[in-house]
Amino acid sequence: MISYLVAGGLAALGTALALAWKWQLGLRRTAAAVTALATASATLVTMLGKALALSGRVRAVLTGASTLAGAFAVLAYRFYRDPERVAPDRDDAIVSPADGTVLYVHHSSNGELPVATKHGRNYTLRELTGTPLQIQSAIVIGIGMSFLDVHVNRAPIAGRIASLRRFPGLFGSLRDPHMIFANERVTTVIENGDLQVAVVQIASRLVRQIASFVNEGQEVSLGQRIGVIRLGSQVDLVLPAVEGLRVTVRPGEHVTAGESILGIIDGRGLRGIEVSPSGVLEESRAE
Repeated sequence: MISYLVAGGLAALGTALALAWKWQLGLRRTAAAVTALATASATLVTMLGKALALSGRVRAVLTGASTLAGAFAVLAYRFYRDPERVAPDRDDAIVSPADGTVLYVHHSSNGELPVATKHGRNYTLRELTGTPLQIQSAIVIGIGMSFLDVHVNRAPIAGRIASLRRFPGLFGSLRDPHMIFANERVTTVIENGDLQVAVVQIASRLVRQIASFVNEGQEVSLGQRIGVIRLGSQVDLVLPAVEGLRVTVRPGEHVTAGESILGIIDGRGLRGIEVSPSGVLEESRAE
């Protein structure tokens, strides 16, 4: 009977690892979580099997099915969470609009983004945001969201919703860089005095709904909920590359919406922000 239980658990583990690889959930943590669930399921099935005199094959099927059901329940809980967040108590901070991993930090000059060309052409900031931002030079921070991240997005600065636009598009996989500019998106522009930033919620192959919680003209506070993007996807933050802006994150870092500080406007004489070919920020201060 034990061999049947092991077989059911291994079948569930193989299925879960295949989906984890496809959805980029992390193979190690998925294996650990599913193994724990399979052990618990096998224990319960053993107790049930003795009481109902279940055959070995039925026990295997129940073990695998209950393990996968538990894994999907945990995944759903992680996805639908909406925890309270405490924004930094400061007025010079720009916080992350999304939970996830920083994919890139690009410097856009004269409206062009430094991305790999597609069919011999470059992409522009206008193609990313869909709006004519009043920004000549910008810093674009891309944040990738997995199924395990909180999917509620928050305001990176306090200010007024200057623009809120939805742009229809495709639903391709964001593993193809081209789809970042072709997929459906919602762009929210927030302004505070002379500072204007944009939050771009980008759909992916599995995303079929991007919902906004705010309206044009509405005032928002730092870290306030502004929308939600269903399932794994990407959120880009567009900041003006102006003197006094110091970006504080690098590619590979995990950030938390409404709390993690992505940039500081310190006004202490930054000459500018440059991006090396590797995508890592290099800061230059005035002497």
